[in-house]
Amino acid sequence: MVVALDVRGREISPGSYVRYINTGTSGIVMDILEKEGEIWVLLDNNLMYRPEKLEVIEHKKRKDREMKEKIEDVLEREEIKDIDTSIDACGAG
Repeated sequence: MVVALDVRGREISPGSYVRYINTGTSGIVMDILEKEGEIWVLLDNNLMYRPEKLEVIEHKKRKDREMKEKIEDVLEREEIKDIDTSIDACGAG
């Protein structure tokens, strides 16, 4: 089994929730691979990252992200039907 350590020396394993330190992209670790002598971490966005550029983050942040995604899904499904566009509005004042 390949051992991968994050930017702070913490072990990364499949199922870990990590953040890419350069862009803030976060995701769940799907796999840890070794290719041509280099260790790579595959996230759930199907992108591979070098482990020293990742940071293991708290599970709470994962739950926050999941809640945000659920809210966004609900808002996308909502249809705005009753908007009165017959009014003539001008700027504030």
